[in-house]
Amino acid sequence: MATVEYTVDFLDDVWKVGLNGKHFGPYSSLDTAVAAATGAARKAEAQGYEVIVRINTPPEDNASAA
Repeated sequence: MATVEYTVDFLDDVWKVGLNGKHFGPYSSLDTAVAAATGAARKAEAQGYEVIVRINTPPEDNASAA
């Protein structure tokens, strides 16, 4: 079974969802980015893919900017 990995990343002061080396967004918060990534993951899983969602939070000193 093929595996698809989605990431949630804090890049350039905004949250984005990553897939296959491309990023989508921006999203206004971590919660909205996670919701987008998990929604896409559910669709991929329904199509037969094994899915990983990885949340990459920023270091503590940048987290307050989120």
